[in-house]
Amino acid sequence: MPGNKVYVQGSYIDIHDNENVYLSVDKAEVKLGDQPIAKPKPNAQRPEALCNPEALEAMQLLQEAELLDADWQPIKLSGPERGLVAREVCLKLEINEVWQTFGQLWGEKPETLRGYMNKAMDQKKSLDFQKKLKNILY
Repeated sequence: MPGNKVYVQGSYIDIHDNENVYLSVDKAEVKLGDQPIAKPKPNAQRPEALCNPEALEAMQLLQEAELLDADWQPIKLSGPERGLVAREVCLKLEINEVWQTFGQLWGEKPETLRGYMNKAMDQKKSLDFQKKLKNILY
């Protein structure tokens, strides 16, 4: 779209092939100028495992740290960071179905979140983010 400005607001995935950028806009609003191109999907229903006072408290702590929005959707978190958030919350709340729970909440495939978590374990910078999460949640 040469000469046009494209605005993306909300969660999106940026995929590169070194020449083109593809955006998955499942939860983003994309505008060309002032005209919407794509609208966000309505938020998925919260998983039952996250419908208790302990979960509410944990998610509020993540909101206060500006990692999640009011709908418990990630704010500018990379895939590996989302994987770490899902795992850490589920460890705190003793939820066994980590990837299914957060996959449902965030509209992602469970195997994708698990893959992000595996990638996070290979990244040195993930250690700092894990420490940050522990300081927020505990």
